[in-house]
Amino acid sequence: MSSTSTTTLGSRLTEVFTDSRGVPVERAPLGTRLKYALVIRRIEFLPIHMVIGLVPTVLGARTWDELASVNAVVAFLFCVTHMQLADMLNALADRQLDATYKARQPAAVYGLGVPKVIVHIAVTTALYLGASVFIAVRTGHWDLVAIALAGWLMGLAYSLPPLHLKSAGIRQLPTLQFGCVFIPGMFALRSFDHGLEWGSVVVIVGLSLALTGTFVTNHAEDYLEDQQFGIRTYVLALGIRRAMLVQSTMLALGALLVLGAVWFEFGFTWGLVLYAAVWVITQRFMWTVTRGTRGSFEDALATVRKNALSLPYHGVAMGFTNVALALFVLGGR
Repeated sequence: MSSTSTTTLGSRLTEVFTDSRGVPVERAPLGTRLKYALVIRRIEFLPIHMVIGLVPTVLGARTWDELASVNAVVAFLFCVTHMQLADMLNALADRQLDATYKARQPAAVYGLGVPKVIVHIAVTTALYLGASVFIAVRTGHWDLVAIALAGWLMGLAYSLPPLHLKSAGIRQLPTLQFGCVFIPGMFALRSFDHGLEWGSVVVIVGLSLALTGTFVTNHAEDYLEDQQFGIRTYVLALGIRRAMLVQSTMLALGALLVLGAVWFEFGFTWGLVLYAAVWVITQRFMWTVTRGTRGSFEDALATVRKNALSLPYHGVAMGFTNVALALFVLGGR
C-alpha cells in the first residue's frame, strides 16, 4: 500500500472517529441523553431486530424449557445487540451525509458527542463479545466466538473504510443478507447444547433473503442522495427497476425456502398455511410496486418513495409470521 493511500485511509478514519467541528458539546439532561442513545441504536427498527433474534432462538430450542433458558435469552439479546451495534457504527460514520436529509441521526451523534458515541460502541462491543464467550463456556461451542467476531468485523467493514461495503455496489446486498440476518441467526441456533438441524439453517437463509427483500424501498428512496455523496449502493449499481426485480425474486425464493425447509424437516403444521398466506399478500404488493418502476426514472423513484414505509411493514408482518411458524414447529416437537 502506498504512503498516499495510507494517509488517505488514516485521514478518513480520523474524520469518522473525531469531531472536527471544534464546537464544544454541552452535557444534555439525562432524559435527552437517553433519547439520543435510543436514536443512534435505531429503536424504530426494534420490531425487525426482534424478528432476527426470535426466529432462530425459537427454532434452536427443542423444548419450551429451553426456550425459557438463560441460553435462549442471551442468544436473543445478542441478536438485538448485533443489529444495534451495526446501526450505531453506521450513525457515526454517516453523520455528515445524514445531516443533509436525515437530521435526527446526526443530531443524536452530536448531541451525545462523538467521543461518547464511541464509548457507547465500545461498551456494546464488550457486552456483545462477552455474550459469545458466556454462551461458548456454557455449551462448549467455541465457534460462537468466531461467529460473533465475524459479525462485528462485518459491521465495521460495512460502514467504515477501506472496504465500506455499504458503497460496494452489488456486494452490498449479500453483505446485508449475511451480516444482518444469517450471522446472528447462526449464533442463536448454536446457543444450545445440541447440534444444528439442516432445516433450521435453511429457514435462516430464507429469512435472510425474505427480510432484506422487503426493505429495498428504504435504499431506493435515497437514490439521488446516495448518488450525490458518492455512496454506490446496490440500487445505484443495478438501477431502481432491476433492483426491485432482484428483491422480488429474493422475497419469493426466501419464502419458498422457509416453507420447504419446515415441511421436509419438521412436517406439516398450520403455521405453514399462515406463513404462506402472509407471503402471498406481501409478494403481490411487491410486484405491484415493481410494476410501478417500469416507466421513467422519475416515475420509478416516485413509486419507491411512495411505498418506502408500506413495504417494510409487510416485511415486519412476514417476520413475525415466521416467528409464529417457529413456535408451531416447537409445539410439534
